[in-house]
Amino acid sequence: MQAHRSRLALGVALLAAVLATGCALNARPAANAVAPPRDRADARWNVLLITVDALRADRMSLYGHSRPTTPQLDAFARDAAVFENFFAVSAHTSPGIISLLTGQAPPVHAQTTQYSYYDALIPSPLRTLAAAGYDSIGYVTRGATYSDLGFTRGQDGKPTDALLAELAHSEKPFFAWLHTRETHLPYRPAPEFAGRFTRGMHLDSPLLRAVREHTLVLRHPPPKLALRHAGDVPASAADSEPLRALYDECVASADAQLGAWLAQLRESGLLERTIVVITADHGEELLEHGWVGHASTGYDGKLTDEILHIPLIVRFPGGAHAGRYRALSSQVDLMPTLFAVLGIDGSALAANQEGVSLAPVLRREQPEVREWVFAETTRKGWTTPREETRERLSAVRERGANADWKTPPKLIDELHRVAASRIVHAAAQQHLAALAQALERGDAPAAVARWQALARLHSTWGLEREPFFANDAAWAELRERAAELASAAMRCDARDLPLTAPDCSR
Repeated sequence: MQAHRSRLALGVALLAAVLATGCALNARPAANAVAPPRDRADARWNVLLITVDALRADRMSLYGHSRPTTPQLDAFARDAAVFENFFAVSAHTSPGIISLLTGQAPPVHAQTTQYSYYDALIPSPLRTLAAAGYDSIGYVTRGATYSDLGFTRGQDGKPTDALLAELAHSEKPFFAWLHTRETHLPYRPAPEFAGRFTRGMHLDSPLLRAVREHTLVLRHPPPKLALRHAGDVPASAADSEPLRALYDECVASADAQLGAWLAQLRESGLLERTIVVITADHGEELLEHGWVGHASTGYDGKLTDEILHIPLIVRFPGGAHAGRYRALSSQVDLMPTLFAVLGIDGSALAANQEGVSLAPVLRREQPEVREWVFAETTRKGWTTPREETRERLSAVRERGANADWKTPPKLIDELHRVAASRIVHAAAQQHLAALAQALERGDAPAAVARWQALARLHSTWGLEREPFFANDAAWAELRERAAELASAAMRCDARDLPLTAPDCSR
């Protein structure tokens, strides 16, 4: 116990020291610098977050690519804020999306594999928005990773144009997350874009056939993988340019889809009542480092600019704050920025977030608000086997023209353990209190459910590379107490005795 407290105190001290130098991941400007950056105060603006799966910034003409891949977004961005140095936190989907929606880094929210659970008692920006009167609609709201983030409802398969038509008549402000996969493997652009950039190129190599037909194109396929994949596929230097041209056609296809949605927003009048955010979950490798895809599709996770440099386009009603911004920024910064813009109090969330509000950048008060960004990934993404989940790559990228991804200092891991410990301990204590209350009112199923929630907390954060509770006597005591209470409740329930009976063992 004393050792844990000393280690936790050290982490807190380190955090305070880094904050004092302005170099921490969750460093924030002074309170008087977080005023909304808009000119016309209206806390009832809607928010529409659109994520494009596996979209690289540097394959967009908006970000300087020589091919005209994003004409719709090029036009849209003329009265939007375009962040040129925005980076993903991971090399596959769930960690990036959860960081966008929570402001937390992957080692804090721990939503990194199919075995992860986000707990309903962990503070969530979406629940704060709901309390402020917002309807929150999620592209994905089911499954362990997404179900307890705080969405009030899901898209549930409803076509996006139908959802946007419905939202145009909504009486409540909304936060809606849409997702599209045109740039995700397999690379199949819409018919009107097929051949636009690949005309005359050879597309019949083993690799190019594989990327047009399969979601999983594995560099080193396991011998007994149950999932359907392309098999052992060779790649050659001759594949590079056709591969990139094919991907560019998918980018153009995604651009057309986004253009249609944006036109619908404009025609319905939603555009001038809505903050529109367009970004990605992560990028995509196109043979720059030996393979193609990202961690979940190639089982070859990497942390490079091709994987992590993604677009961020934010249009405010009236075109406020339009322009290009070079400030270093991360997916964790989105929610703190939106809360500042909307004038919603996020102070209860701040201690659990690594994100920094970009509002001072939008107001042109500060050119930068952070010194570095953090990223982490498993090698195999979402389907990483449980026994391999602690095998992580992590890196930081400092700001600067010649910056690159580097192995992070030990300090970062310590800071993340401190943050994870704080939020998980708080949730666990609430579950334990609720378990005791369930026993008092004789509700055995509720008691067992609370014990199961505690077990999921332990399982989720136990998959992290260095679990915060590895030598934590207080955590072990809490779990032991919860298990005792739940076991006693089940024994009493099985014997039709009151759950508070002193002895149900006979």
